[in-house]
Amino acid sequence: MKKPLLLLPFFLLTGSFFCKAQSLPTPNGSPRPRMSLRIVGVRASAHPEPLLLIGAQETVLSALIVHPKDLAIKEIYRNSTLLASVEGQGKNGILVGELKSKRPLFRLEHVLEYFQVPHEKRSLRVLVNKQPVDPTLFLADVQQIEKIEVTRQELTNPVRLSWNENEEYLNIVTAQ
Repeated sequence: MKKPLLLLPFFLLTGSFFCKAQSLPTPNGSPRPRMSLRIVGVRASAHPEPLLLIGAQETVLSALIVHPKDLAIKEIYRNSTLLASVEGQGKNGILVGELKSKRPLFRLEHVLEYFQVPHEKRSLRVLVNKQPVDPTLFLADVQQIEKIEVTRQELTNPVRLSWNENEEYLNIVTAQ
């Protein structure tokens, strides 16, 4: 039974798929002489996250660097009628939170300035503890950052961020 590949563009945009090489038979039943790839599963890598509002600043939990005990969620909005008018990240829900310590939170450009990252490296893709993060939603307490390093992806990493093995990334290492 053939499975339609109509969902393939959806998986390419919203997640990742993994393949294994296997010899697929021809219509008459004889094996093909070359190897073919078949999608054998789907692994979601981009989960829709709710928008997190801390004061007047917008972020998501995956792009926020604070001590977990310092964050207090005050309200959660999931009502679809309320969120229907919200565009972008807020359509997946909105969390309203605050920091218990009242420490200032900084955007990526201020954090890179604080850690004196060279200007020629500031255009690199950003990782937090080797996980990709949306730089437009990045928000951090600089006291929770141990260091910022320029790194390359490990060749043995099962999830590739890039097919260019020489691509460099800014990896923000947290203190935890």
